Amino acid sequence: MTTRNSPEAWDKRYAEAELVWSQEPNEFVVEYLSELPAGKMLDLGGGEGRNALWFASRGWHVENSDFSAVAVEKFLKRAEHEGLTDFCTGTAVDATNPESCVTKPVDLAVMAYLQIPSADLAAAIATAAQSLRSGGTLFGVWHARENLEHGFGGPPSPELNPTQEELLAACDALGLIVHTLTLRDRFFVSGGEERKAIDVVLMATTAA
Repeated sequence: MTTRNSPEAWDKRYAEAELVWSQEPNEFVVEYLSELPAGKMLDLGGGEGRNALWFASRGWHVENSDFSAVAVEKFLKRAEHEGLTDFCTGTAVDATNPESCVTKPVDLAVMAYLQIPSADLAAAIATAAQSLRSGGTLFGVWHARENLEHGFGGPPSPELNPTQEELLAACDALGLIVHTLTLRDRFFVSGGEERKAIDVVLMATTAA
Protein backbone atom coordinates (compact mmCIF):
# COMPACT_ATOMS: atom_id res chain seq x y z
CA MET A 1 0.00 0.00 0.00
CA THR A 2 1.23 3.50 -0.80
CA THR A 3 1.91 5.54 2.32
CA ARG A 4 2.80 9.19 2.86
CA ASN A 5 6.47 8.31 3.29
CA SER A 6 6.77 5.73 0.53
CA PRO A 7 8.73 6.38 -2.67
CA GLU A 8 5.46 6.02 -4.62
CA ALA A 9 3.77 8.73 -2.57
CA TRP A 10 6.68 11.10 -3.04
CA ASP A 11 6.89 10.28 -6.75
CA LYS A 12 3.27 11.41 -7.03
CA ARG A 13 3.92 14.57 -5.04
CA TYR A 14 6.96 15.51 -7.10
CA ALA A 15 5.14 14.76 -10.36
CA GLU A 16 2.18 16.98 -9.48
CA ALA A 17 4.16 20.17 -8.77
CA GLU A 18 6.71 22.11 -10.75
CA LEU A 19 8.72 22.51 -7.55
CA VAL A 20 7.86 20.95 -4.19
CA TRP A 21 10.67 22.81 -2.43
CA SER A 22 12.20 26.19 -3.16
CA GLN A 23 14.58 26.69 -6.03
CA GLU A 24 17.16 28.35 -3.78
CA PRO A 25 19.48 26.48 -1.39
CA ASN A 26 18.70 26.30 2.31
CA GLU A 27 19.89 29.43 4.11
CA PHE A 28 21.90 27.49 6.69
CA VAL A 29 23.64 25.45 3.98
CA VAL A 30 24.77 28.74 2.48
CA GLU A 31 25.72 30.27 5.84
CA TYR A 32 27.78 27.38 7.15
CA LEU A 33 29.28 25.91 3.97
CA SER A 34 30.01 28.79 1.58
CA GLU A 35 33.68 28.93 2.55
CA LEU A 36 34.46 25.27 1.93
CA PRO A 37 36.76 24.66 -1.05
CA ALA A 38 35.09 22.87 -3.96
CA GLY A 39 35.30 19.09 -3.97
CA LYS A 40 32.85 16.19 -4.04
CA MET A 41 29.49 16.50 -2.32
CA LEU A 42 26.63 14.11 -1.51
CA ASP A 43 23.09 15.33 -0.75
CA LEU A 44 21.18 12.54 1.01
CA GLY A 45 17.41 12.79 0.65
CA GLY A 46 18.04 15.83 -1.53
CA GLY A 47 14.69 15.86 -3.34
CA GLU A 48 14.83 18.08 -6.43
CA GLY A 49 18.44 18.92 -5.62
CA ARG A 50 18.28 22.60 -4.71
CA ASN A 51 21.34 22.33 -2.46
CA ALA A 52 23.30 20.04 -4.77
CA LEU A 53 22.72 22.38 -7.72
CA TRP A 54 23.96 25.34 -5.70
CA PHE A 55 27.18 23.46 -4.95
CA ALA A 56 27.50 22.39 -8.60
CA SER A 57 27.20 26.03 -9.68
CA ARG A 58 30.19 26.73 -7.43
CA GLY A 59 32.38 24.06 -9.06
CA TRP A 60 31.59 21.07 -6.85
CA HIS A 61 30.99 17.60 -8.26
CA VAL A 62 27.71 16.59 -6.65
CA GLU A 63 25.53 13.55 -6.20
CA ASN A 64 21.88 14.07 -5.34
CA SER A 65 20.42 10.92 -3.78
CA ASP A 66 16.71 10.51 -3.05
CA PHE A 67 14.32 7.57 -2.86
CA SER A 68 11.98 9.31 -5.30
CA ALA A 69 13.04 8.59 -8.87
CA VAL A 70 10.83 11.47 -10.04
CA ALA A 71 12.71 13.93 -7.80
CA VAL A 72 16.05 12.69 -9.12
CA GLU A 73 14.82 13.01 -12.72
CA LYS A 74 13.75 16.61 -12.05
CA PHE A 75 17.17 17.33 -10.55
CA LEU A 76 18.97 15.98 -13.61
CA LYS A 77 16.72 17.96 -15.98
CA ARG A 78 17.40 21.17 -14.08
CA ALA A 79 21.13 20.39 -14.09
CA GLU A 80 20.97 20.03 -17.88
CA HIS A 81 18.99 23.27 -18.22
CA GLU A 82 21.56 25.14 -16.13
CA GLY A 83 24.55 23.66 -17.97
CA LEU A 84 25.69 21.69 -14.92
CA THR A 85 25.35 18.12 -16.21
CA ASP A 86 29.10 17.47 -16.08
CA PHE A 87 29.06 18.24 -12.35
CA CYS A 88 25.94 16.26 -11.39
CA THR A 89 25.05 12.65 -10.64
CA GLY A 90 21.62 11.48 -9.49
CA THR A 91 20.76 8.24 -7.69
CA ALA A 92 17.31 6.97 -6.68
CA VAL A 93 18.22 5.21 -3.44
CA ASP A 94 16.91 5.34 0.13
CA ALA A 95 19.14 7.44 2.41
CA THR A 96 19.37 4.59 4.93
CA ASN A 97 20.96 2.35 2.28
CA PRO A 98 24.78 2.27 2.55
CA GLU A 99 24.89 2.20 -1.26
CA SER A 100 23.20 5.61 -1.51
CA CYS A 101 26.46 7.17 -2.69
CA VAL A 102 28.16 5.97 -5.88
CA THR A 103 30.88 8.65 -6.01
CA LYS A 104 32.45 8.09 -2.60
CA PRO A 105 34.55 9.13 -0.91
CA VAL A 106 33.16 12.65 -0.82
CA ASP A 107 34.38 15.77 0.97
CA LEU A 108 30.93 16.84 2.15
CA ALA A 109 27.66 15.07 2.94
CA VAL A 110 24.51 17.16 3.43
CA MET A 111 21.11 16.25 4.85
CA ALA A 112 18.47 18.98 4.73
CA TYR A 113 15.09 18.24 6.31
CA LEU A 114 15.36 14.49 6.08
CA GLN A 115 12.58 14.06 8.63
CA ILE A 116 12.47 10.34 9.40
CA PRO A 117 12.24 8.30 12.65
CA SER A 118 15.31 8.42 14.89
CA ALA A 119 16.52 4.89 14.13
CA ASP A 120 16.26 5.54 10.38
CA LEU A 121 17.94 8.91 10.78
CA ALA A 122 20.82 7.30 12.66
CA ALA A 123 21.16 4.86 9.75
CA ALA A 124 21.17 7.76 7.27
CA ILE A 125 23.83 9.57 9.29
CA ALA A 126 25.87 6.35 9.21
CA THR A 127 25.43 6.23 5.42
CA ALA A 128 26.67 9.80 5.19
CA ALA A 129 29.64 9.13 7.47
CA GLN A 130 30.63 6.04 5.48
CA SER A 131 30.62 8.10 2.28
CA LEU A 132 33.07 10.69 3.63
CA ARG A 133 36.81 10.81 3.18
CA SER A 134 39.02 11.19 6.24
CA GLY A 135 38.42 14.65 7.66
CA GLY A 136 35.27 15.09 5.56
CA THR A 137 32.33 17.22 6.71
CA LEU A 138 28.80 16.14 7.58
CA PHE A 139 26.20 18.92 7.65
CA GLY A 140 22.55 18.51 8.57
CA VAL A 141 19.54 20.72 9.22
CA TRP A 142 16.15 19.51 10.41
CA HIS A 143 12.88 20.78 11.85
CA ALA A 144 13.67 20.47 15.56
CA ARG A 145 11.48 18.79 18.18
CA GLU A 146 11.02 22.28 19.73
CA ASN A 147 9.34 23.40 16.50
CA LEU A 148 6.24 21.40 17.39
CA GLU A 149 5.30 23.78 20.21
CA HIS A 150 7.18 26.96 19.46
CA GLY A 151 7.55 27.08 15.66
CA PHE A 152 5.65 26.69 12.42
CA GLY A 153 5.68 24.01 9.72
CA GLY A 154 7.35 20.64 9.50
CA PRO A 155 5.90 17.21 10.27
CA PRO A 156 3.44 17.05 13.20
CA SER A 157 4.84 13.83 14.68
CA PRO A 158 7.49 14.15 17.44
CA GLU A 159 9.40 11.09 16.20
CA LEU A 160 10.04 12.85 12.86
CA ASN A 161 11.58 15.93 14.50
CA PRO A 162 15.00 15.06 15.96
CA THR A 163 16.38 16.32 19.23
CA GLN A 164 19.93 17.49 19.77
CA GLU A 165 20.44 14.50 22.06
CA GLU A 166 19.41 12.03 19.35
CA LEU A 167 21.73 13.65 16.81
CA LEU A 168 24.63 13.71 19.24
CA ALA A 169 24.11 10.04 20.10
CA ALA A 170 24.10 9.09 16.41
CA CYS A 171 27.33 11.00 15.83
CA ASP A 172 29.03 9.63 18.96
CA ALA A 173 28.21 6.07 17.89
CA LEU A 174 30.13 6.68 14.67
CA GLY A 175 33.09 8.49 16.21
CA LEU A 176 32.20 11.74 14.43
CA ILE A 177 33.64 14.96 15.82
CA VAL A 178 30.79 17.41 16.43
CA HIS A 179 31.67 21.06 15.87
CA THR A 180 28.20 22.62 15.79
CA LEU A 181 24.94 21.35 17.25
CA THR A 182 22.51 24.16 17.88
CA LEU A 183 18.96 25.44 17.47
CA ARG A 184 18.42 28.20 14.92
CA ASP A 185 15.35 30.31 14.17
CA ARG A 186 14.37 30.58 10.51
CA PHE A 187 11.87 33.20 9.34
CA PHE A 188 9.74 32.94 6.22
CA VAL A 189 6.40 34.11 4.82
CA SER A 190 3.47 31.70 4.63
CA GLY A 191 -0.14 32.63 3.96
CA GLY A 192 0.84 36.29 3.83
CA GLU A 193 2.27 36.20 7.36
CA GLU A 194 5.81 36.01 8.66
CA ARG A 195 6.39 32.71 10.41
CA LYS A 196 9.18 31.34 12.57
CA ALA A 197 10.50 27.80 12.34
CA ILE A 198 12.95 26.28 14.79
CA ASP A 199 15.63 24.17 13.13
CA VAL A 200 18.46 22.11 14.57
CA VAL A 201 21.79 22.47 12.76
CA LEU A 202 24.61 19.93 12.91
CA MET A 203 28.14 20.12 11.59
CA ALA A 204 30.59 17.30 12.25
CA THR A 205 33.69 15.79 10.70
CA THR A 206 35.26 12.38 10.45
CA ALA A 207 38.63 11.85 12.06
CA ALA A 208 41.48 13.02 9.83
